[in-house]
Formats: sequence, structure tokens, C-alpha cells
Amino acid sequence: MKDTAPTSARREFGFFALVLALTNLPLLASHVSETLLFVPSRVAAGEWWRVLTAPFVHVSAYHLTLDAGAFLLLYHGLREPSCAKRLCVAAACAAGSLLASLPVLAPDGSLCGLSGVAHGLLAFSALEMLANGDRTVSRAGLASLLAVVAKSTYEAATGHVAFAALHLGDVASPVAICHAGGVLGGLLAFLSMNAARTSSNSKFGF
Repeated sequence: MKDTAPTSARREFGFFALVLALTNLPLLASHVSETLLFVPSRVAAGEWWRVLTAPFVHVSAYHLTLDAGAFLLLYHGLREPSCAKRLCVAAACAAGSLLASLPVLAPDGSLCGLSGVAHGLLAFSALEMLANGDRTVSRAGLASLLAVVAKSTYEAATGHVAFAALHLGDVASPVAICHAGGVLGGLLAFLSMNAARTSSNSKFGF
């Protein structure tokens, strides 16, 4: 049977690239897609689509390049063969990032960007590497996991994004805790999928 995984991965990559292009078209005129940002008061008023669109919206071309580049690279590098599960991982990271940010967002405050999701994907990828039988790959995975957990924990504790002074363009006012939320989402996604695989293997005697 023909392997369709590469085609599926290309389609996902193309889908995300298209969504990012469409949601950030206003940047060409130096504007932000304000109707797509996550704003708690507007979501409470019924504008539910903001929950889905906010991660893709960015405040500048620099912000878009930074976030989208990291997200697409990490998503493309996921070793999980199932398209549905890869999408679930991204959704879990996005949900964790959003939920962690809610307590610190004012009713009319806003949230956007993929940095929280990217942090979560990095944590998930690091665990995939740890589960690899190769010692070098596993060590790299451990180092990546410790680094992203330490960075996000520091940011959650201090309320400041690490290395913020090194940014070369506008990233607005980052909500530091969203990175920790994304990491937690990625960790929970990996643990739940791993538990499901273990349960399935035990059930069928593998």
C-alpha cells in the first residue's frame, strides 16, 4: 500500500501556511487583524472564532517570521505518524497556552501569536527524542526538554519573557505565562498518547 504520510504532512504544512498568510494580510498595510485577536470580553460576547484564529494573528512581520518559522519547523519535525494526532498535539499546546494566559488577561486585553504553541511543540518533540533508542538523540531530547521547561518556568514565575531585549522587531507585550501553558499542553499530549499506546499494546498482548 502506498505511504500517504508525506502527502498528508505537506498538506498540513500548506494549510497552516495559508491560514497564516490570510490572517496576517493586514500587516501589508501596517495593521493587525483586530477582529481575530483573542479578547476575553469579545469572546464572552459571542465572538467564539477568536479562540481559533488568535494563535495565527501577529502584530508585525518580524513577529510573524519569528513565530511562524518556529511553529512550522517544529510541527514539520514531529515524529508522530498520524495526521489527526499531530493536529491534536498542536491543539493541546494552543489550549494550554490560552488557558494559562486567562488569569492574567484583562477583559479587554488581547492575546495572539504562536510562541506558546511552539514552546509546547518543542517539549513534545523533546519527549519524542527521549523515547528514541539512540543515546545521542535521547541526550539531545533531554537537553531540549530541560531548557524549554526551565525557560518557561522562569517566565511564569517572573512574568518576563527571557531574552526579550534581544528582539529585533515589534512583538507587542508578550504574555510570559503562555509559554509555560504551551509546554504543559505539549507534555500532557505526549503522556496521554503514550498511555493510550501502552494500554492498546497491553490489551492486544504486544
